[in-house]
Amino acid sequence: MTGFDKDLPNKLRLEEKIKLHHLEQLMQHFQCHKPDDIILHKDCGYFTSSQVEKRKPGCMNQQEFNEAIAKVLGTEEYRDYIGKLFTKLDTSCDGYVDWNEFCTYLLLLYRENDYIRTKKEIPFLQEPKIRHVVPNRQEPTTKILVTDSPCRYITVSKEGAFSVWTPNMQLDRSYDITANDKVESTGTKRRFKKWVTDAIYMNNCNKIVVGTSSRELRFYDISTSHFFEEFHLFGMSDVPYCFDYWFDKANLNSESLLVCGLDSGTLGLFYFKKPVTQLFETPFKNEPGALKVFIQDLKSQHSKWVRYTCLPALHSEMIRQVKYLPENGAIISSSSCPNSSLLISDINRFKQTYVFKSPKGVECFDYNKSINILVSGSANHNVQLWNPYMTSKPIAILRGHNTGVIAVALHKALLQIFSLSRDAVIKVWDLKEHTCLQTIAMKFPSSIHGRVPEHGQFPMCLLTSPNHNCLLVTCNDYIGQLSLGNTTKSQLTTPVTHDTQLCCALYNQFFKQVVTGCDSSTIAVWDIEAGSKAIVFSNAHGNEEITCMKFDATWRRLLTGARNGTIKVWNFQNGHNLHKLEPVADADVTGLLALNDRKVILAVGWSRLITLYDDSDPDNMYVTADLSWRGGQLHKDDISAMDHCPPNLLATASFDGIVYIWKLETEKLLMKIIHQNDGNNL
Repeated sequence: MTGFDKDLPNKLRLEEKIKLHHLEQLMQHFQCHKPDDIILHKDCGYFTSSQVEKRKPGCMNQQEFNEAIAKVLGTEEYRDYIGKLFTKLDTSCDGYVDWNEFCTYLLLLYRENDYIRTKKEIPFLQEPKIRHVVPNRQEPTTKILVTDSPCRYITVSKEGAFSVWTPNMQLDRSYDITANDKVESTGTKRRFKKWVTDAIYMNNCNKIVVGTSSRELRFYDISTSHFFEEFHLFGMSDVPYCFDYWFDKANLNSESLLVCGLDSGTLGLFYFKKPVTQLFETPFKNEPGALKVFIQDLKSQHSKWVRYTCLPALHSEMIRQVKYLPENGAIISSSSCPNSSLLISDINRFKQTYVFKSPKGVECFDYNKSINILVSGSANHNVQLWNPYMTSKPIAILRGHNTGVIAVALHKALLQIFSLSRDAVIKVWDLKEHTCLQTIAMKFPSSIHGRVPEHGQFPMCLLTSPNHNCLLVTCNDYIGQLSLGNTTKSQLTTPVTHDTQLCCALYNQFFKQVVTGCDSSTIAVWDIEAGSKAIVFSNAHGNEEITCMKFDATWRRLLTGARNGTIKVWNFQNGHNLHKLEPVADADVTGLLALNDRKVILAVGWSRLITLYDDSDPDNMYVTADLSWRGGQLHKDDISAMDHCPPNLLATASFDGIVYIWKLETEKLLMKIIHQNDGNNL
């Protein structure tokens, strides 16, 4: 069963479409239901007599049930499915369904669906590591950068302090970018009056670019243990508020691109022609320190190494985040403007611009090309999912945060979304089912006493490399690391559908479904026509392994037996346990048979007994065992199999090689077949 890896069909099932107001209307239909009397015709030999049978109010037949559902939903779309639903509800096979049966079915179905959702593996299994960033001097962290070879986390504070952390969250070293500022006449260092707006790591040339509120870019070389400022680009027309950087990983010294989102709504593009060799022209100078580069000189003195261009007036407000898409030469940008919240713009201005609107703008976003999903967060507390080519409305809105969403991240392997709100709460969302899987309230020391958390511009960073799977979050002058659990998908050539080995599999020709059982006592129902998983109910027999399964003659009930001798009867459409049969021994059950005409269930197993159970009362939850098999308990070894030849023959076989053939009507032995002793057993 390798084709059932998609649990969601394209169209909602009827049970999933029913809402609270639908249930209230259906309840009224059942309560006000007044059935017609049934006229029964009896053949009395020479003449036929008629007898009137009163129907119980509130018990609908299939036609009445179809009409009630169609009227409540206002559609005939599910007419064919309603017939199947009726048979699922009518487990007693009397042709009627009441309100209690309908509610029980829905309640158990919804409970199992919730269980399946909550059973999904959550990503964060450990307590987060929280560290105090002392070099920040009580200022919040603006950005978290990650370097490789070796892996280090670098936090950049609002006032310009670099802090370098090991993956184990140990502070390695720190660097103050105000250290080289001019000293005033008083002999004291001038206070750093500018704020850091963003920072980006240029992987191919081992440099960090820092943008400040003074309309400048500072380039720091971090190839050695001591960071030093190499270039200082000043004189920009607007404040660089956010960055993205791209380079060709196949050719590190080929042209790279630094994208700057400015506070005027403009995009600034820096094309570095040979970034590994040199970023700017470096003439000889007598003064030590960073080389100052005036932005107006880029077209003349520095044109050999860099090219600068602008995409003006994309947004009417400050650009909050940018992302370059090299595969199609486009840039995604966001702002707080409701009319241009998200834009996907062609870098060459040849193609149309895709405009996404959100009532309170977009604070943050993330995009993944392989799954083609754009996710955004905004001040209205919601996380929105977009199709990049459908701008009219989001494909889903994820609600649950109590404050504005300030950071989002997509995890491709897990198909999950991580979102962070202003109250330092992280939520994990399932990308396929649009449900919240986990909520973590980060307990930063700066916010546990009711103090409002203060965050930098980019307070979250997701790492998905094989050796470093974690989520980094900052708040005030603290940083937290949340380690991810198992993020790798199984690389088996054949997909698996169960967590342990399968022990039973049956096909139901009436519902066109397959029912499987595995050693972890989990039963799964698979819809063959839709190619999807219909329902899963776990712990069917506690922690005991399932040893046998059987449908009754109506194909509506499932009988299961376990290794500890327990036997249960199920409505397998919703996981409702209809009957529990008394075990006769703590031993494997190997055969089950429901004889509907006799209203009896037969069971055999390693108890060496043929056991009967009364199946005449559908409301009897606990059924006692009856060992009065008229033919006697003849097996001297464990019974390994049982089969029925309708209408009246039963065969039982034991491990010692003996097969008994019984006549069901009298429960008497017809034949004994002895297997010749050749060293093999049955």
